[in-house]
Amino acid sequence: MASDYHLGALERYRQTRAEFLGCTPADFDSHALTIVERPEGKYGKFALSVMTFGTGTVAGVQPEYLEWVRANAPTDKHYRALFPNALLQPLSEEARRRGEALDWRSPNLIFLPADEPVARPLPEGIRAMPFANEWRAQIFPAGEFHNALGELDDPDDEFFRYGLALMDGETPAAVAGGWDDCDGLIEIGVDVAHAYRGRGLGEVVVTNFARLIADRGEIPTYYCAPTNVRSHRNALGSGFLPVASAARATAGKPKAEPS
Repeated sequence: MASDYHLGALERYRQTRAEFLGCTPADFDSHALTIVERPEGKYGKFALSVMTFGTGTVAGVQPEYLEWVRANAPTDKHYRALFPNALLQPLSEEARRRGEALDWRSPNLIFLPADEPVARPLPEGIRAMPFANEWRAQIFPAGEFHNALGELDDPDDEFFRYGLALMDGETPAAVAGGWDDCDGLIEIGVDVAHAYRGRGLGEVVVTNFARLIADRGEIPTYYCAPTNVRSHRNALGSGFLPVASAARATAGKPKAEPS
């Protein structure tokens, strides 16, 4: 049975995604594919964003591609709109014909906490250290924590908020970064240093960071590719449950043609 915390987080997440896509939360329960024009806003760079909670799929589309998506989206099963070969790749090809470039990403799984986050005990000799952008910039050149710290020259860099590092003395053993995920939601990115893997630190840093996020009055979210089994297991082990899947196409460098 779902906890009150999980149901509250899910309701809030569905509402933010409806606003992001330009639909209503009820469209996610339509058992159909709903295609809408995406509103402009802070998170408005996506030419196409597709999301399903399993009982309906919504595609939010920028105006210049709206009619093309309506004419070419799959009509048999609503969730096929997330399949790269059904919509994302053809849209990228259409953009190329128009002299534009769209870069599409395969669907992600989206996780929310099953219950109010509980921090795992820290191993002996390890301390938890909250950090902000100054420490992030200092540790980034080590190159071991890109999933948690992002890319400092990436346009999405402005969405980084704060993070938590597990420190062995002055050495970061595991790092979790927090990213603006709309309206009080914080997306967790996590990395464990190679020398510290196999000790369960992934779940320790995620649960401690999730607790920190909750203490700030925000809700943690967690994303991973369906093929990233290690990250999927880390999410489950950290008390998160999969709730949705999403895919997107953005302006950028086109994907390389198959050899």
